[in-house]
Amino acid sequence: MDATSQSDQNVRILQIYNVYRLGLASILLLSFLTGATTTQLGNHDPALYLYTSLFMLGFSLLVIFVIKPERAISTRPRLLTALLICDILCIALLNYSSRGILSGLALLQLVTIAAGSILIPGRIGIFLAAIASIATLYSEIYLSFSRNIGASQYIQSGLLGALLFAAALYLQVLSERMRRSALLAEEQASSIINLEQLNQLIIARMRTGIVVCSPEGALITSNDAASRMLGLQQANAAKSNAGAPRIPDVLRENLQQWQHNKQKRPPTFRVHKSGPLLQANFADLNPQSSAGILIFLEDTSQIIQRVRQMKLASLGRLTASIAHEIRNPLGAISHATQLLFEDQNLNAADQRLLEIILNHSARVNLIIEDVLHMSRHKQDSTERVNLHDWLTRYAQNYCEAHQLENGIRIEIEPRSTEIRIITSQFEQILNNLVENGLRYSHKATGHYTLTLRGGVFADNDSQNPELHVIDDGPGIDAEQEERLFEPFHTTEPTGTGLGLYISKELCEANQAQLTYRRTKQGKSCFSIHFAHPDRNID
Repeated sequence: MDATSQSDQNVRILQIYNVYRLGLASILLLSFLTGATTTQLGNHDPALYLYTSLFMLGFSLLVIFVIKPERAISTRPRLLTALLICDILCIALLNYSSRGILSGLALLQLVTIAAGSILIPGRIGIFLAAIASIATLYSEIYLSFSRNIGASQYIQSGLLGALLFAAALYLQVLSERMRRSALLAEEQASSIINLEQLNQLIIARMRTGIVVCSPEGALITSNDAASRMLGLQQANAAKSNAGAPRIPDVLRENLQQWQHNKQKRPPTFRVHKSGPLLQANFADLNPQSSAGILIFLEDTSQIIQRVRQMKLASLGRLTASIAHEIRNPLGAISHATQLLFEDQNLNAADQRLLEIILNHSARVNLIIEDVLHMSRHKQDSTERVNLHDWLTRYAQNYCEAHQLENGIRIEIEPRSTEIRIITSQFEQILNNLVENGLRYSHKATGHYTLTLRGGVFADNDSQNPELHVIDDGPGIDAEQEERLFEPFHTTEPTGTGLGLYISKELCEANQAQLTYRRTKQGKSCFSIHFAHPDRNID
């Protein structure tokens, strides 16, 4: 028990004791004034009894209404000892003025000794018992000078003194034991509170999402990681007027599958198209009852990213080893073909065959360059950049390099939208998307036009930034959409089929998602869904 708790307890006990002193003084005084007593109060010395009763009553009123037993007084042993000694002396005088031990007033010393033993730790209770015993014996001795008293009164006084000492010893031991028990209980309670706070802090800062829900999918509680993964804060804010919050529908479907077959592991899922890829594991809070379901959510993006890096590293070693073996004969073929092509005696058919050899040699060399570039991209640190400012500089540089005049329109709302990404890889992604978009726009309209529209949109519950690359072309056929991001899949005779595949790989390496859709006007729209800028993706 700390000093504050001990002081508060002393204040309450002292307040109760002061009320007792005031009530005792009032009863003794009224009993004397009305004569309604059978114990002959004040018969030996009425004046002394009256003055002592009045003093005790005034002293009680002074302590209650003037001094007030606040913390500053209750924690001062010397002041408390003086107050209790004053009570002992008053009771001794009242006892003397009422014919001594036979009046029974000396037994009131027990209450004072008990209060002193409880309020003041240590040996003060024994000291107060000694004063009370001496005062009682002295009053009996002094009373014997004025009247004849029996020897039994001395024996009763001695027994009362022994009783006071015994009470003081017992109450001191008992109060000390209670203090220690209270201290131990408070320490244990403090430890439990600290452990609970520590557990809450650990759970709140865990990267693993933790959700507790009912078997029907009603949300009970979740930590910060789960709220961020599932977008629960925005969803619950939107549904606050519709009733109790619930877990997302896709997670509830996984929960129902697990409830149907608890041995089957649910598949990975995304709550939002731009959200992380999640893996849910379920467990009963109490297997004996249906109290609730505990859900552990793991963000598999980092695991997938590590696997992808290992795959790219393996691919890099493989391509580095075969590049030398392929490039040397490919270079020899190209060089020999160029020499033959310079022969003026060749007919038109042979020249056409040589052109085919040169074109396909160049295409094979381009494929090798793309694969090498994809597998050897540097793992630079991410940067937090303003999307609008960065795209403005990019568009200016691209248009100058390709001699375009205002072909790229930039629409970013809000202008303060920020992203966190490896800028060199982001530039490579945009080069692929912008080049394709401008080419298809030119085929359809005869102009190189493109729109870069991005920001944080109102229908995005995760509040993650997005960027949409919209061209003015005819769009991609539905049959081609399914294989759009597959490697070596292309609709262009001169293409390698690696541009979109590399762009998607680079996006996922930055924990972003590259998707395709048609706009309402039928135009092609490649969308990049970025991770939140406050999220560390290094």
